[in-house]
Amino acid sequence: MAKTAEALQNTPAPHWLKTLDGLERRFGVFRVIRFAVASGTGFLVNEMVVVLGVVLLYHSIRVPSFSNSSLSILELDALALGIGDTVAFLINERVTVRGLGEERKKGRLHWSVRWGEYQLTALAGNVMIVVVQLTCLATISLSPVFGNMIGAVVSYPVTYVVSMRYVWRVRPFSE
Repeated sequence: MAKTAEALQNTPAPHWLKTLDGLERRFGVFRVIRFAVASGTGFLVNEMVVVLGVVLLYHSIRVPSFSNSSLSILELDALALGIGDTVAFLINERVTVRGLGEERKKGRLHWSVRWGEYQLTALAGNVMIVVVQLTCLATISLSPVFGNMIGAVVSYPVTYVVSMRYVWRVRPFSE
């Protein structure tokens, strides 16, 4: 039995496994994917709040006009983004950055401080989402439900880089 375990340890890893390991060490590919899943989950929660809010306000996902609805949409966005960002933060804390930068976290304050920092850093991405959403509504009368999706895609890279660097003190694209 000992020889079998020793033989397994001395067996070279397949090339594809070495490539994946190299990509993870150099660029943090799996961390980017985990962050995308966490952000996607937060976005789905955000989108559910927006859809439910638009339906409750206008009894349809169609919004009557930009001038009559922009303040209501901004209030709804603030609520939805806060809830969605909290969900994304909690998943990122438990999955994406677990074990990374632990030595940096030891002297840091409670997780609630990191949550506050995440909310502040996510603000840049959220502003981008709202600007894209309201621009789509004003220019092409695209429902905020769909403008929200476009804005989320546009803001993802900014949110990833800023939150990795300033909330969790992890280099965004490498170990």
